[in-house]
Amino acid sequence: MSTINRVLLWADNRNWNRISWIVAIETALLMVMASFILPGGDDFYRFYLPFSSGCFQCGFIPYFAQWVLWPLAYFPTSFAWPIWTAISLTGWLGLCWYTKVNPALVLLAFPAFGQIWLGQIDVLVCAGLALALLGNSAYARGVGIALALIKPQFSLIAIFFLLSRERELAKVLVIPIITAATSLVIFGMKWPLEWVANAANQVPLHVWRLASIDFWPIGLLLLWLPLLFDERRTRFEAGVLMSAISTPFVGVYSYLIFLVFVRKTWWSVPLSYSWLLMYPFWREGAMRLAWVLPVALLLHMVYTKFNSGLTPA
Repeated sequence: MSTINRVLLWADNRNWNRISWIVAIETALLMVMASFILPGGDDFYRFYLPFSSGCFQCGFIPYFAQWVLWPLAYFPTSFAWPIWTAISLTGWLGLCWYTKVNPALVLLAFPAFGQIWLGQIDVLVCAGLALALLGNSAYARGVGIALALIKPQFSLIAIFFLLSRERELAKVLVIPIITAATSLVIFGMKWPLEWVANAANQVPLHVWRLASIDFWPIGLLLLWLPLLFDERRTRFEAGVLMSAISTPFVGVYSYLIFLVFVRKTWWSVPLSYSWLLMYPFWREGAMRLAWVLPVALLLHMVYTKFNSGLTPA
């Protein structure tokens, strides 16, 4: 490639990066403005706001999550969801910058609208995973793991594969162990059993959690796939995708987490809406086809690995 062509390619990449950020910021601003006008924040008001005030049976998340969510209790109720929307979107944009992914491809995807409309808290889980992956200090990575475990139904598998390539495992586990031990002292030795029993028996049915209801048994059989990748970040990316398809408890809105990490192409955005093709026939039940997105991204990773291995140097 000539020097001129390289300069033109560099300029073109810079322009596209700038455009992506402009689109993402405008999308975020529109979402914040819409939250002041349109109804929404159902999960935020039903689960997380009461949980932040001490109703541990309301949030269906580990009790130690209150140490992070307690500020929500001081939000003015009428504007709690719009305030959280602004905070959450700022966090998502910051995470896109931190992980160096295209922010437009993240915020224009369908999971982003579900995440914001419902008032979900996955930005905290994603921040924890980002810190666990990219933190410079072993103890900082441990803080990230503890934060990501706010939603262990999504983060646990990704954390396992991340730790499988961790060189300072003992140091990394210090903070999570201290967090677990402290929570047992403060909330009682039985809180994990109480939390699991409550989540298993009382969590309401949610159409957004239909995404992997059909595919998760196959996902369990494919749990070994991330081991195909030796590089730490790539194995983690495969692991976070497996998190989305190997458990029946992950909602479509949580797909936004892997979109922040997985290096993807433009087709991830239209593919995230592909389940809508069956909406005229299945109505909301069509969301059970949303697993197509993480499966396609995982297959793309596997194809890229083996195709690059077959390509002559």
